[in-house]
Amino acid sequence: MSHFKRLIIRAPKYIWYLFCLVIFYPIGRIAKVLFPKYRGVWIVSERGSDARDNGYHFFKYIRENHPEIKAYYIIEKKSADYHKVAKLGNIVKYKSLKHHFLFAVSDYKISSHIFGYSPDVLSYNRFQKLGLIKGKLVFLQHGIIVNDIEWMFYPKTKLDLFVCGARPEYEAVIKRYGYPSGVVKYLGLCRYDALNKPCVLKNRILLMPTWRIDVCAVGNRDKFTQSEYYRKLQSFINNQNLIDYLDKNDLELVFYPHFEIQRFLKDFHSVSPRVIIASFNDYDVQELLMNSKMLITDFSSVFFDFAYMGKPIVYYQFDDIHYAHGYFDYGRDGFGPVLKTEDEVINYLAEKVNDGFLVDDMYKARAETFFEIRDDNNCERNFNAILSL
Repeated sequence: MSHFKRLIIRAPKYIWYLFCLVIFYPIGRIAKVLFPKYRGVWIVSERGSDARDNGYHFFKYIRENHPEIKAYYIIEKKSADYHKVAKLGNIVKYKSLKHHFLFAVSDYKISSHIFGYSPDVLSYNRFQKLGLIKGKLVFLQHGIIVNDIEWMFYPKTKLDLFVCGARPEYEAVIKRYGYPSGVVKYLGLCRYDALNKPCVLKNRILLMPTWRIDVCAVGNRDKFTQSEYYRKLQSFINNQNLIDYLDKNDLELVFYPHFEIQRFLKDFHSVSPRVIIASFNDYDVQELLMNSKMLITDFSSVFFDFAYMGKPIVYYQFDDIHYAHGYFDYGRDGFGPVLKTEDEVINYLAEKVNDGFLVDDMYKARAETFFEIRDDNNCERNFNAILSL
């Protein structure tokens, strides 16, 4: 689909959201003059549909440690996480009139996804380029950046605070992304505070690959099930050697497809009850990361969380993803071996079971160097950095 055609299709949305901006900005200015409670408002979100990432952990920190801050969390009422975050108070329904009003009136707009705090990412990204967005824009990050993401380069995207979670990532963003001095800061990811807490490990292996742009762009179930991506993963979770090994060692394998692949969840199935195909609504990814003994992934940046906790990782890269190459090389910098076949992955799993899931010294040293900051003060550092804006 051409760029012009996409603009035509989205034109009604652009017009509606621009109308909301035009209406609510003057209303917000008046409200801030007349009512002190609308001064210094912070809005926090992720994608508007969830609360299990850096946005949620940051909001929880504010509500529990700085109740004086007028912070509101933006989330859909139908979200599986709605009631969890509602317990903290100050929750606002995504895309509601109150959301539009608070977006206009807020002095700080904070999210784990760029423009996740807005009623519509694409529309408000365009409005920002036109200079129509007011307030400080804070990007808490969804995960540590692996490759160059050109649409995040300045001035394609403009931010007041760009949070990094590791020293090499911070240095790469400073060098390549072009933001003004002081915008990019190495503060640590907010959700890492929870990763430092004690956790009971289960006899669980986590399989968590990332998505594929070309596969998701298809949108057609028949074409999806014909893709190499689907066939490789479906084959892996039904590999008889894997299933026999799970049975023999009383292990379970939790296959947690990426958020963008969840709509195809029903197309995956396994002959073994020890293979759990996990839905977004029923499983919290951070809990899975914390209570699993080993991670099998491909290119998903979630492996950084696992490395941060000092647990074994294997990269099952059965295909190639052609991203703009960044500072991180899986073979040179990765925290586990890069393997291409099912049998190699299963053999490595057997090695890890036999050695008690120890991390090889080389990979342990890489992780210790990569994460210069290891403490439970990430939310506090993020909070103080936002105050300093």
